[in-house]
Amino acid sequence: MGTGHAVVVGGGLAGTLAAGALLGHVETVTLVERDRYPERPAFRKGVPQGRHLHVLLSGGRRALEELFPGLGGELEAAGAHRLEPPRDVLTKSANGWQRRFHEGRHTTTSCTRALFDATVRARVLAEAEKSGTRVEVLQATEAIGLLGGADRVTGVRVRARDAGRAERELPADLVVDASGRGSRAPRWLAELGAPAPREEVVDAGIGYCTQMFRPAEPLDVVMVIQPRPDCPRGAAWSPVEGGNWLLTLSGVRGQHPPTESTEVLGFVESLGEPALYEHLRSCEPVSPRTGSGTPPTAAATTTPRAACPRGSSPSRTPPARSTRSTVRAWRWPPSAGWPCAAAWTTEVCGPVSRPPRSAPWPGRATPPG
Repeated sequence: MGTGHAVVVGGGLAGTLAAGALLGHVETVTLVERDRYPERPAFRKGVPQGRHLHVLLSGGRRALEELFPGLGGELEAAGAHRLEPPRDVLTKSANGWQRRFHEGRHTTTSCTRALFDATVRARVLAEAEKSGTRVEVLQATEAIGLLGGADRVTGVRVRARDAGRAERELPADLVVDASGRGSRAPRWLAELGAPAPREEVVDAGIGYCTQMFRPAEPLDVVMVIQPRPDCPRGAAWSPVEGGNWLLTLSGVRGQHPPTESTEVLGFVESLGEPALYEHLRSCEPVSPRTGSGTPPTAAATTTPRAACPRGSSPSRTPPARSTRSTVRAWRWPPSAGWPCAAAWTTEVCGPVSRPPRSAPWPGRATPPG
């Protein structure tokens, strides 16, 4: 078993996986999370993109299976859907419907982000009990600064978010920043005298909204309608656990999805694919339309080793997807050295399902393929 103490800032998916990757390599891991975890899978305020469609692609699934064998089966037992594209996804691009065939090389997983996070978290905590590494989870606690100096990070200052607002210091041999788009690591490092990164913000101009439905007669195929030059709008329709389906709509600059649930069907009708529109008319909405009032930020961080103080490591987190998508990148000079990211995770918003190969297209002939 390893020695030393690691502190992971951020107890979301990236932070949980970082803690899981450290099992057996250190004596103790402290996971610092601003929220309180729900007793059952539920959407959390700290994961604003969590209500949109998510799919764990084959590469991410393989990586998680290497880290936690059998995790895919656990997700499916909890209600997640298994998919083998392109057989199980019907996609319409600017060139028409893409062919469906059984390639057999890629397996993906679809469920709500809440179920995915809860299943991964439970597995990491279960693995900790038999790994020899003690995992301490500090819920309702926020990191407020780093300890150390310009050449080495030696810990984290944290503060409880309850009425007492008590502060304390957590000495650490390794600090992993997995706090995501709201990371304050650049400011904290600058306060220690370390070089501050240069920040670039790129607004992709993409808007999203998502609503959950319960179909009276579920389709046996997932639908993806991609944006095209004459209609920069898109939609994805996919099942999740509990017999529900998620509809995620997207649009670019001036074509953003509606802000009112009553306008959702009109947006879908404008895509020029009547089958999805007609099907949705028979589905019962079971959630309000979900979006974000302000543009979220997706932090893609590359930290050269020379500029990253010893004892610290940023977690590479994926772009968040919500009502608008903005990408923020922190850059250090190329001459500073190699990246020193120690923990990473991948998520991609998208649709999945588990239909048979011969599934007919509702209301019309089966598409080619």
